[in-house]
Amino acid sequence: MLLAVLLPWSTSIFLILVVPFLLIVCVSVDVDAFRRSFSRAPSLVSVGFLFLAVAGMFWSEAARSDGSRALGSVVKFLALPFFLYYFELSRRGAWVLAAFLVSCTVLMIYSWVITFEPVWALKTGRCCGEDYGVPVRNYIDQSQEFGICLVVLISAGLYGLKERAWQYAAAVWAIASLFAANLVFVVTSRTALICIPVMLGVVAWRHAKMRGLLVAIGLGGAVLVTTWFASPHLRERILSVQAQFLEYRDSDIPSSVGKRIEFWNKSIRFFREAPVFGHGTGSIHGLFEQDAVGRSGTSAEIIANPHNQTLSVAIQWGVLGLIALYALWFVHLGMFLKEGFIAELGLLVIVQNMVGSLFNSHLFDFSEGWLYMLGVGVAGGLVARHLKERGSPTAEVNL
Repeated sequence: MLLAVLLPWSTSIFLILVVPFLLIVCVSVDVDAFRRSFSRAPSLVSVGFLFLAVAGMFWSEAARSDGSRALGSVVKFLALPFFLYYFELSRRGAWVLAAFLVSCTVLMIYSWVITFEPVWALKTGRCCGEDYGVPVRNYIDQSQEFGICLVVLISAGLYGLKERAWQYAAAVWAIASLFAANLVFVVTSRTALICIPVMLGVVAWRHAKMRGLLVAIGLGGAVLVTTWFASPHLRERILSVQAQFLEYRDSDIPSSVGKRIEFWNKSIRFFREAPVFGHGTGSIHGLFEQDAVGRSGTSAEIIANPHNQTLSVAIQWGVLGLIALYALWFVHLGMFLKEGFIAELGLLVIVQNMVGSLFNSHLFDFSEGWLYMLGVGVAGGLVARHLKERGSPTAEVNL
């Protein structure tokens, strides 16, 4: 619960607490139960991905320091088998999910407060040109966390209606409306603006198939038109995509959009140079550094993150890495293709990560990567426990 509470607020304290959690699990482990859990595909693909990253150190073209940093962003994959094992046995997995929601709700209220009183923000310095309404960390992480809370609350309300729990549905949708208003009027990332509609489409399809999807598209269109005129901030975020593209194309002015296009073009070329096994773990920084020699403007940017999960993996481990990456996502998706709220929550965590990874390397990023590990681990463990108790692979998995 402490891990879930701290994830939206602090990276350093979160990391400090992960170690004792894993130690507690290790010293209290039921060896036979852990062996059974570990031998399942969701755990194996996670450990297999980490093994590939370790193996990639042996053929890497990168400096040892670059390789170690890149490996550090993959070590979190080792935590997932422990989460899956632990929450299959624990009856308090729902407490962890609730703790994350409460923590994000407090952060959202804090965000509203500093919108009117910026001096109360804990954050110092600037990140990505955005400070407004961001009390800690950065607006990208905050938008991803608020986005998953928004959609999960909408899903919870629909399950409440299904059970005729009218007051419960009204309460969770009221909280969801505060998250939505914050994302529309205070601060949001463009990635979140793409992830949220896709996640809502998944919820609509699961609850009412094509009819639900059509209703969601209609309501989404109405909301978009309304917010377009009501929120200058949202309008600016969307229109800036075209403006930044034109600046990059016509004047080579560095911008978020222009840099991504440049990074992606270079990354595809790097992948073609070593398509099977890639350039090795941590090789991205060195490749961009070599390519920047004699260049100027956006082409001279040196980065270790191409802002696309597929390309980040392809550069380092080639086709072998791509097979491991998509096996990881699809095996984990398979855990949640069942009815029930918990299964839907796990599905939404993975869908958000997959869509967000089109524009960022979210599995390797700290907040989004740990959100994936914690969300999939807790929800996956709960699903396994519920199915084992009910003895049916198609049983509904609710709180």
